[in-house]
Amino acid sequence: MVNMIAGSYAVSSGTIRLGATILSNLPKYRVARLGIARTYQNLRLFDGMTVLENLEVCFFPQSWPSLFGGRSRLNKASRLERCHACLERFGLTDVADLLAGDLPYGRQKVLELARAFVTEAPVVLLDEPAAGLNHTETRDMARMIASLKRADRAIILVEHDMDLVMSISDRIDVLNHGELLCSGTPEVVRSNERVQEAYLGTTAELDAIQRLAEGRRAQGRLRSNADIVRH
Repeated sequence: MVNMIAGSYAVSSGTIRLGATILSNLPKYRVARLGIARTYQNLRLFDGMTVLENLEVCFFPQSWPSLFGGRSRLNKASRLERCHACLERFGLTDVADLLAGDLPYGRQKVLELARAFVTEAPVVLLDEPAAGLNHTETRDMARMIASLKRADRAIILVEHDMDLVMSISDRIDVLNHGELLCSGTPEVVRSNERVQEAYLGTTAELDAIQRLAEGRRAQGRLRSNADIVRH
């Protein structure tokens, strides 16, 4: 769905609209210029450009006339001001002049998030923003995304980390093998039996897992006690 909205995949049926504008099968650059930004599950940063340049390049459509002697809609000073504000907001000021490809993976994911929001796009598509992150990084990512929510901005999040999804979403649509299982608030989705069976596990399954875990812990204690006795 994200790839169809962004123009990466062709739409074979149905219609995608942004307000009164039909987006279906528009080229990606036109979708972006209409105010839709996105991230990718697999990073798509410009590794050979600095962190600051990865943000500044997002303003290229608004500044290209100046390259040919025309009047730019957003001058260099304004672009840099907005980029530096974004760096500060996402905690990237200290690496502004480093190459994006030299950043640790977790901060590369943050940079891609920052790049999606630097132009203040009204629609942002987040494709697996927590993919590959450890627990602490995922928690920080969730906090960042939650802080970016606004009444005049739509954020569409595709994510397999259920804790992240449940903690920041206003509305959740659960898909399983192409079928819509459930739509609603996190509370409604969490209590839905079909969602539990597909993603969260049934009560019986969770109880079985709990018993297995307790059994393994008990076995571990027995082995530890036996080692103590032998020594």
